[in-house]
Amino acid sequence: MKVSILTPDLSHNCLGRAYFLAKILQRHYKVEIVGPILGDGIWEPISDDKSVTYKSVKMRGCFKPYWQIKKLVKKIDGDILYAQKPLFTSFVTGLLIKASRRKPLILDIDDWQIGLIKERYTDSSFFRRLEFLAFSTLFFYKVSSCWNNLISEKLTRFADEITVSNHFLQKKFGGTIIWHGRDTTVFDPEGLDKNLFREKYGIEKNKKVVMFLGTPRTFKGLEDLAKSIEIIKNRDVLLAIAGLDYKDPYCLNLIKTIKNRLGEERFIYFGLQPFEKVPVFLSMSDIIVIPQKKNLATIGQIPAKIFDAMAMAKPVIATNVSDLPEILNGCGWIVEPECPEQLVETIQNVLNNPEKAEEIGWKARQKCIEKYSLDSVEKDLLKVFVKYE
Repeated sequence: MKVSILTPDLSHNCLGRAYFLAKILQRHYKVEIVGPILGDGIWEPISDDKSVTYKSVKMRGCFKPYWQIKKLVKKIDGDILYAQKPLFTSFVTGLLIKASRRKPLILDIDDWQIGLIKERYTDSSFFRRLEFLAFSTLFFYKVSSCWNNLISEKLTRFADEITVSNHFLQKKFGGTIIWHGRDTTVFDPEGLDKNLFREKYGIEKNKKVVMFLGTPRTFKGLEDLAKSIEIIKNRDVLLAIAGLDYKDPYCLNLIKTIKNRLGEERFIYFGLQPFEKVPVFLSMSDIIVIPQKKNLATIGQIPAKIFDAMAMAKPVIATNVSDLPEILNGCGWIVEPECPEQLVETIQNVLNNPEKAEEIGWKARQKCIEKYSLDSVEKDLLKVFVKYE
């Protein structure tokens, strides 16, 4: 049996979920990932992995992409369709194939897209809202189009099965929870020399590194994290951010803002990294912080990077958002969102108790192996697919 995973855009980080699902499914089936390229090429962190088959169509211009959907449809030849996100270039495309070729269609929902749209819309000025609505009409096929998201979500009931990434989405859409997971044989701290990599990347051995590794967005609380590091008077505590996209205006502004707040001696940053280097960067940290804000954009989201950190046996501090408290129960620290003072206290507590922090980190790895490894997630995912064999 062949599975065609339909992703809404091969150029951006939404490909990460499709890539993860493909890695599991290709243990049992032939798998391809199919989608449009709306940017410069395959998303950089996984573009060099030749173990995954990609089929793509470059979409450019204003009206031409609507005709290019035909080319995309012709490339999809799986026996079963697995659409990622309820969007035009993935799920709706899958619905067209389901209707014409009678192929079973499974929908995966890993974020509440409407929540992301609402958060962006409500934070905008009146003229920005008008501009956004006009953009959404003209470029309906774009992932960020509000009409694309609204209409596609209404069609979710036509999927044969639904998988989701957390309890909020399960309550809203039903379906089976397929956690973001990680290959804990690849994400393994054994054999990685922390000080060797610190020397390579210019971090002194005596520094205490508080790290965020992921895709920076306005709702991910990085400004709160920077403020917390500023409050800490110990000059040996520095903030490291890995995963910055130097083409993204928000990332560039974030770098400037944090530099002004912390100075260059307490802030180190890195660009987008290939997946195989993520364990190296995590190994250099003393604490991983996931400071999600609590709003419409985050209540239906689980940052996949929490499982990277857990697999690497790192002490993790996260905010009380979505399923993060459940995931870190017994193996991490939870603070209230947008509360830098509480985050400061917790960071200092972890740094001042290294033996306890290490113990908690290893508990996190064990929980990741048991509940969030590829082997564990695979069992639940195969239960969805086996009925179509």
